[in-house]
Amino acid sequence: MFSRTARLAAVRRTFSTQAGSGYARRSIPLLVAVSATGVAAALALSPPLYADILEKGDVPAKRSLKGTAAASPSKGKDELDTFVWGSNNDSYDSKLPTPLSKLSGVGTALRDLAFHEKHAACVDASGNVYQWGDGFFGDASNTDGPVLTLKGKNIVKLGLSNSKVYALSKTGRIYALSARKAAQAVTSERPAGEGSWWNPVSWMWPEKSTVDFIEVLPDSKLERGESFVSISAGQSHLLALTSSGRSFAAPISSAANSHGQLGLRKVKLPSPASSTSTIEVQFEPKAASGPFAKSAPAIRIVNPTTQTAPAPNETQTDESIRYCDKVFEIPSLRGVHIGQLVAGDRASYARTKSEGRVLAWGANEYGQMGLGAAFLLQYVTVPTEVVLSRAYPAGTTTECTNIAAGGDMVYFTVESSKPVPGQTPNVTVDLLAAGMGQFGSLGNNMYTQSQASPVRVRNVSGLKEYDEATKTTRALAPTVISASPTNHAAVIMGLADNSGKPNKNAARTGGDVMLWGSNTDYQLGLGRRSNMAVPTPLPVEPFVGGFGVDPTWGRLLTGERKVSVVRDLEGNAVGKNKTVEQTVVAGWGCTAVYWKVTP
Repeated sequence: MFSRTARLAAVRRTFSTQAGSGYARRSIPLLVAVSATGVAAALALSPPLYADILEKGDVPAKRSLKGTAAASPSKGKDELDTFVWGSNNDSYDSKLPTPLSKLSGVGTALRDLAFHEKHAACVDASGNVYQWGDGFFGDASNTDGPVLTLKGKNIVKLGLSNSKVYALSKTGRIYALSARKAAQAVTSERPAGEGSWWNPVSWMWPEKSTVDFIEVLPDSKLERGESFVSISAGQSHLLALTSSGRSFAAPISSAANSHGQLGLRKVKLPSPASSTSTIEVQFEPKAASGPFAKSAPAIRIVNPTTQTAPAPNETQTDESIRYCDKVFEIPSLRGVHIGQLVAGDRASYARTKSEGRVLAWGANEYGQMGLGAAFLLQYVTVPTEVVLSRAYPAGTTTECTNIAAGGDMVYFTVESSKPVPGQTPNVTVDLLAAGMGQFGSLGNNMYTQSQASPVRVRNVSGLKEYDEATKTTRALAPTVISASPTNHAAVIMGLADNSGKPNKNAARTGGDVMLWGSNTDYQLGLGRRSNMAVPTPLPVEPFVGGFGVDPTWGRLLTGERKVSVVRDLEGNAVGKNKTVEQTVVAGWGCTAVYWKVTP
């Protein structure tokens, strides 16, 4: 996740003890061994976790994955812990899953959790957004923990970029706020907050916020009852999907369409000269600029006589949340009912609602479009179908049920069956992968740098389980798939119904957590640094002591339970007897397992 040079600099920086309590960094003991031949210094690093939100008692004692460590007293069923491991923002690596006290507690469940390179954010059970990290505070020596930034918007989903945080509310509204605390200050040019349309009192006494944010609106009016149901943020572009299956996109920065991943070229950006005026800008894919692509401008002001790059003062800066305050419908997808819209770093993917067909556009240098080895273009500017049936024998029926993308990798969950007259179709569920597999993220036990034809991910494809109730075998399908921007992935396996789709109503003790790919920052949670080219179970030992965790399992099985009271991060009760379930998220060089509550 981070360079070794930056890591060594961080080590030197944190050797001095800093005063304070709560989230304060702790000095690391320096063990010096003297021998006859010289002096050898060894660092015993018991690392804090991402963004310095661990307290004094959070760092676990050194443990071995061989055998079972002495278990702490078992916790109650209402105690919910968030575990994180891997890289921690140019500082230290946590080799094993470590609980975060500030995101854990009695009834403390989250709606969403996301990690970027130098900042992170979460949504608590009340739908409030919290942010933290060196990138957020702007100072690596800052010792503050998670900060409440967006309150009262009933947020359910987050999308992070380098400079912005996008938040989707339960009512289908999209908000944007800065990833940097200093840029969130409210000024006369940036008025605070807004009134809530659903609260009539707020029109007389508007709700004011101490944090600057905006609502990102569609460029065209939505239909009656239509609202946004999902968002996905790439490196420089944002995708949004409505309840009617309409697809929208927005540039996050001037590089938003470098490989055609935006799906459109002409957009209207706000002008800094006036709050009501806009500038029509053409986002030209740099790959389409010919032999001078490296020197060609990324964006152009549309002018009848000439096309030139805009002056710095003609548009908002890339880091401003007002750089683009609208999402624009993707022209080539008008009339196509989309069921899922996902953004990779520089690519976009769409899955049709009814047939489960896949469309892709954007960067393709590593075959991350999945269009096959014969497709040699390095970029695709128009949504193009990914024919997944090519990975199966002739006559096999295929349907994509889920897509996950991160970095230059993409994963497709595909159910397949070969119809036999007079027999019930035998459904098989596979996880297919395409893209840059140099670090093993293809999961096929190979380290292929470029993979254009989707291949099956081993250990999680074609699995079946015998069902005692129905006396039949059922397919095992990934219920959760998370792909990080830094070449590792995580899935949770669960029972599927006869159609091949994950069965959330099936009685199960838990789902296996499987991880693979890059492990340079210990993000696979195995206690060692070697990359893994096949999905590998997450050891259960660091989780021993939690309610219902059996050390004899040998691997972590995610749980699902009802808690007496669900609470937000301020300790307020949100609901009683609510069901929460463990889920996994693969972040920037790190991984987390947390308890998720559905609003």
